[in-house]
Amino acid sequence: MRTRSILAAALIIVALSILVSSITYADNIYVGCDDGTILKFDSSGNSSTFASGLSYPSSLAFDRSGNLYVSNEGTGTIEKFDSSGNRSTFFSSDDFSFYPTALAFDRSGNLFVTGLEAYSGSGEIMKFDSSGHMSTFASDLDGAWNLAFDSSNNLYVTGDSPGIMKFDSSGNMTILDPSLCWPGPLAFDSTGNLYAAEERQDIVIFKYDSSGNRTVFASGLIATGIAFDSSGNLYENDEGGRYNTIFKFDSSGNKSTFVLNVSSQLEGIAIQVPEPATLLLLSLGAAFAIRKHR
Repeated sequence: MRTRSILAAALIIVALSILVSSITYADNIYVGCDDGTILKFDSSGNSSTFASGLSYPSSLAFDRSGNLYVSNEGTGTIEKFDSSGNRSTFFSSDDFSFYPTALAFDRSGNLFVTGLEAYSGSGEIMKFDSSGHMSTFASDLDGAWNLAFDSSNNLYVTGDSPGIMKFDSSGNMTILDPSLCWPGPLAFDSTGNLYAAEERQDIVIFKYDSSGNRTVFASGLIATGIAFDSSGNLYENDEGGRYNTIFKFDSSGNKSTFVLNVSSQLEGIAIQVPEPATLLLLSLGAAFAIRKHR
C-alpha cells in the first residue's frame, strides 16, 4: 500500500513537472510593427502573425492572466487580446483628448499608461485599476514615452527632458541621471538593474545598478524597444541599417542576431513570463499530493 502511495505521489509530481515545463511564455516574444501587425516569435526565431489590423502598435504589456494589452497609438485606443488572440477595446479616448503611448503593469496589477494630452501637448500618466477605472497619476510632464516598474513598485518614465523620471507609489518624482540627454526605452532585469537606451546618433544602452551607478551595456544601436526573458537575456528591437532586426544580449552583454530582415519597422516588444504565483501554486499542489498519498 505504501509503495502504491509513493508511486501515485511520484506520478503526480511528474505530471506537475510536465505542466510547468509546458509553460513556454518566456520563449515567445511579441513585437508590434508599424504595418499594424503583432508578430510572435518562438525561441528559435520562427514568426507567426498574432494580430493584424492595428494602427501603430507602439507598446505591448502582459497582465498576470496572460492577456496582452496594446497601445494602438494611431487610433488613441488600448486593445486587449486574450491568449487565443481574441480582441476587445480596453480604452478609447472618445474625444481624442489622450493618446496612449507606453504601457506597464505594476506589482498590484494596475495598468499605467503614458501619453499626450492632445490639446496641451503635455505628457500624462494614467492609471487603470483592476476594474478598469481610470485616474490621473501624473500630468503636465515634458513628454512621456516609455515606462517600467522596479520590484518596489517605483515607476520610471522617460520623456522629452533629460534624465529618467522616478515616481514613488504616491506620485512623488525625482530625476535619475540628469546627464542622460535623450532617454528612450526602459527595462529591469530580475536582479533590479535598470537598462535605458539613449536615443542619440549612436544609441547606447546604459545599465544602472540599485545605487544608480551607470555603465555601458551595449552600443551602436537604434533601439525602439527592449525587454528581458526569464533567463536574463535582453531582446532589443533595432531599426538600424537596411533591415529591422531583433538582437539578443546575454547577461554579460554578448550580442547575437535573433531575427534579421523583418519586413516592417519594429516598435513595442513584450515577453510573457509566467507569474511566480503560478509556480508556487503548482509546488503547493505537489506538496499536498505527497501528503495526501503518504
